[in-house]
Amino acid sequence: MRIKVFTLFPDMLRPMLEASILGRAVERGLMAVELVNIRDYTLDRHRRTDDYPFGGGAGMVMSAQPIVDAFAAHLPPDFRGRRVYLSPRGRTLTQRVVEELAGEEELALLCGHYEGVDQRALDAVIDEEISIGDYVLTGGELGALVLIDAVARLVPGVLGSDESSEDESFSTGLLEYPQYTRPAAFRGAEVPGVLLGGNHADILAWRREQSLALTLARRPELLESAPLDDADRAMLARLKRAEAVGAALAAAGVPFERLELRLADRWPREWIEAFVPAERRKEARKQCLPGRRHVGGLWQAFTMGYVPAAGTGDAWAAWRDGLSGAGELYLPKDGLLYRLPDAGALTQEAAEGLGDVVLADAARRRTFLRATGRRAGAWVAQV
Repeated sequence: MRIKVFTLFPDMLRPMLEASILGRAVERGLMAVELVNIRDYTLDRHRRTDDYPFGGGAGMVMSAQPIVDAFAAHLPPDFRGRRVYLSPRGRTLTQRVVEELAGEEELALLCGHYEGVDQRALDAVIDEEISIGDYVLTGGELGALVLIDAVARLVPGVLGSDESSEDESFSTGLLEYPQYTRPAAFRGAEVPGVLLGGNHADILAWRREQSLALTLARRPELLESAPLDDADRAMLARLKRAEAVGAALAAAGVPFERLELRLADRWPREWIEAFVPAERRKEARKQCLPGRRHVGGLWQAFTMGYVPAAGTGDAWAAWRDGLSGAGELYLPKDGLLYRLPDAGALTQEAAEGLGDVVLADAARRRTFLRATGRRAGAWVAQV
């Protein structure tokens, strides 16, 4: 990748281009960046490169002559790259635009200053205008550095790992998942356990969920164009439902922590392991878990007698009797799992507002299940 930057202030760019990743990429010959001082090409004896705008107005406008002559001196007639003017009125620099520019053999960047550039220069030497955002800077140099840095990351070898650029925010159409490094515990904050377990499939699932959740919360408009597959869309639907459930719990004054979807997917099997007697677990897994021959829910564990109900009467009162400490809330329809620091804070009214619910204390010694619809009922059990 070869880049020429046409500017009135080359010294503004040199420190960035000579340092860190960009500096090493240039040293290793992975990319070449040439700074062209537009002032060297002015025909004005005072080396002026700007003048007052025709029609009046504040500020000065960069003259066409030094720009056009500078481009002519440094770009051959058969130049096959892209000539870009950094301008707030150009199309926005997105990751897709960066990928497009990275496919060029060469780039020529024009940095404007003052109130802008004589339109005749743009008509003569520029292919397109690009903006790095909806705001105005004092000049195009910072915009040029942003563009160069973004493009450089996609040049093979610059980052040292192809995965480094592929996993970044926007490269997948989504925001990037959180990153952690050593130590595993820092001032009371710990790295998510999934990242320490060495299970690559779990790590990939966690990262995808985090990317989708962060994008949904912070940049939902990106989801409209992100390349999502059926699994992504299903996960996104669960995350959207999780937002509604979280709002309902918060409104009811119930402290909660939503657990990862992969943990929610495993919870029904763990619940059966905890509450179904050992001699009947194999049969219960076959009959009660989704995806088996009899697709249903954990309510079947009670209705089919796999989990012995603790007597008759008010199941909710039996669940609440003597309850203290933390608990778990599972929503079978939505496949969502929550840790409740204070299980007693969840009232019957709040629980009924969530539809089908399964509750367990932190020790998984006591459980409550409430089903709605044609299978309506409530049960409680203790082991």
